[in-house]
Amino acid sequence: MKSINFEEHYVVDDIQKETMKYMSSDPNGVPMQTMLKGLEQKSGFTNADDITKHDERIKFMDEHDVEMQVLSYGNGAPSNLEGERAIELCQQANDTLAKYVNEHPDRFVGFATLPINEPQAAVEEFKRCIKELGFKGALIMGHPKNGFLDQDQYDDLFATAEALNVPIYLHPSPVQSDVYQAYYKGNYSDVTAATFACFGYGWHVDVGIHAIHLVLSGVFDRHPNLNMIIGHWGEFVPFFLERMDDILFADHLEHPISYYFKNNFYITPSGMLTKPQFDLVKAEVGVDRILYSADYPYVEPDKLGTFLDELDLTEEEKEKISYKNGAKLLGLEK
Repeated sequence: MKSINFEEHYVVDDIQKETMKYMSSDPNGVPMQTMLKGLEQKSGFTNADDITKHDERIKFMDEHDVEMQVLSYGNGAPSNLEGERAIELCQQANDTLAKYVNEHPDRFVGFATLPINEPQAAVEEFKRCIKELGFKGALIMGHPKNGFLDQDQYDDLFATAEALNVPIYLHPSPVQSDVYQAYYKGNYSDVTAATFACFGYGWHVDVGIHAIHLVLSGVFDRHPNLNMIIGHWGEFVPFFLERMDDILFADHLEHPISYYFKNNFYITPSGMLTKPQFDLVKAEVGVDRILYSADYPYVEPDKLGTFLDELDLTEEEKEKISYKNGAKLLGLEK
């Protein structure tokens, strides 16, 4: 069954060389380089995310019946930098991706990379990417250095997404240094600590907290037609929706907390093709709010093309998750 995959990544070599210069070497910070080495050890992944690795990407897609990948910048995204250089590198990433997508329009669409530490520049780049480059949304890695995106200075970003009718994918990135020190360092190796803080657990909790921040701050009451996407089966949030509705004091909102996750968020597996998590997400948010994703090339699931057949789904439900929900969200319906 053909699919649209939403959390698929690319990088640009010369941008990577520059962004890695800024990755923290502070012993108190999250050791990004150590985390990446851990990723290579666990997955065998090396540089398959380089945008020039076209043949490998297409081979994977064809083997798993992936009709289209939604491409966004991967590890080491320039969006987490600051100042004019962040703006320039994000523009370079977006221009490079636009050229690639235009060369293969039947297989790829683009999500913008935004300099989120420069809020007004991020809005302007978002508009350029949608209106001029033909992108279908944006992916934000983590959150700004001064906190979460629920601050007033970022409201124009959400207003832009709502006005342009495009989604924002909220994606993990390494946690802040003080969080790393307090919660993830321990009596084990630096590789264990780094992967615990990042893709092993920590940055998923961070995205879930970020998403709840947005709900509690009233972003979706101000922008009721805004669509967000979160991966990894909802970054733990669906497991606590009933609890939050029952006991988290949020009487200032127009709806229960769960309402926003059922109406303003889409959820993807990010390559975590596991039935218990799927069953809960289906029960909590419904089939119409689930998209498909592999997290290529950081994850290359062997059963990407067959997983939906293992579930107790109708053909219509499988088609919605694998393709139709995504095509509708991206405006690709024929």
